Amino acid sequence: MMEKLYLPSLRGVMGNWVYYPTLMKLKDIAERVRIAEEIYQSKSLSEMVQRFIKKSRGKEIKDYLIKQEQRFFNSLIVAAYEGNPNWYDITQIEIDNQISTELDVEDIPGDIPEDVIAGIGILSLNGSEKLFTLDGQHRLIGIKEAIAVDPQLGEEELSIIFIAHRTDSEGMERSRRLFTTLNKNAVRVSKGETIVLDEDDAMAITVRSLVTKNPMFMEDRILNNATDNVPKSNQTCLTTIGNLYDLLGILFTKVYIISKKKTLKEKKDELTKIRQSDEILNQHYVNACDYFQQFTNSFLPLQEFANSGNDYSVVVEKYRHSDGGSVLFRPMGLKILTEVVAVLSEKYPPSECFKMISELPTDLTQNPYNGVIWDPSQKKIIGGRTLARNLLLYMLDHPLKDVDELHEDYAKALGVETNQIRLPEKVL
Repeated sequence: MMEKLYLPSLRGVMGNWVYYPTLMKLKDIAERVRIAEEIYQSKSLSEMVQRFIKKSRGKEIKDYLIKQEQRFFNSLIVAAYEGNPNWYDITQIEIDNQISTELDVEDIPGDIPEDVIAGIGILSLNGSEKLFTLDGQHRLIGIKEAIAVDPQLGEEELSIIFIAHRTDSEGMERSRRLFTTLNKNAVRVSKGETIVLDEDDAMAITVRSLVTKNPMFMEDRILNNATDNVPKSNQTCLTTIGNLYDLLGILFTKVYIISKKKTLKEKKDELTKIRQSDEILNQHYVNACDYFQQFTNSFLPLQEFANSGNDYSVVVEKYRHSDGGSVLFRPMGLKILTEVVAVLSEKYPPSECFKMISELPTDLTQNPYNGVIWDPSQKKIIGGRTLARNLLLYMLDHPLKDVDELHEDYAKALGVETNQIRLPEKVL
């Protein structure tokens, strides 16, 4: 049996749950707490819970704990059953650090409310308790894996919220409901919050640098919107801050690759999970500025926008309007052309990639955009991003898929028979 633990603790009540927020060392968490298979009596369901959790984010969190000096976690919620857990309020702690069974409140200031005194104390665990997480399974796995690599992490503390679990059918149901409620109602950090606040995400950090230092994206030239949507009334921005974030995601994983990882997921994880060095972050910014400068140099409309001074709204109105305008002034268009550059960069140096894309058409009423990403009857951007990208690559004599299949996809998008339409003319 494990040693007895005394943990600093509070006691609270919410709904029909009594809970105990405590501080616990990571080494004790790793040794004593398990994932939540105990909420099921069925062995197969318990194993399914374990498989579902273990295949996920343990390694990411392990790396976060080991590499991030400013590491911090939310509380784990842990259910306890069996053993002999006890909670003692502050009035039961004697001067010699012994726990008394008789209350003595003479030394407590009289102006402290009774409910405050009653909520402060110590939680004891005698080592025979069974503890499992109801919220924080991935963090728990990450903690276990991190301490196996770096045992010194075990001395750090994390807040744990303990609740009582019962093994009868009613208690199992009650714990399962809390488990699903906590995990189902967890709110993911939004893309907008990531862009504005995240200090680890290389794309978010670079976006913030671009909109504060690069004249092309400062002030009204960029729309503070986490999506790709630009209102029809907007006549000042080139694109949205959310679209800019997405473009950087393509660039940093496929064009200007600093990451040491191999797979696309590993590259994304390295860019988003752990803050990179200031030197690398600065290189990301330089690469982003280089891309947008060369991209701008490739197209006259973007040159007009960049060189317009305070008259940039005149340029935007010229190239984004109800009759279409330029694909360069639509978030989807920028994404498509950046994806084209990403594909070309697998074979050609950046300078050659930009020379090649400069030959592509940019008017939305032209092929391959008309009817694929631009609906001329409804006068709006529609789906078809992948098809448009593939058609542009075909026009650059760099097809990604079988030409006959591409022809069929194109005809289907336009709503005609294959023999009634030809693929767009090649530009190279």
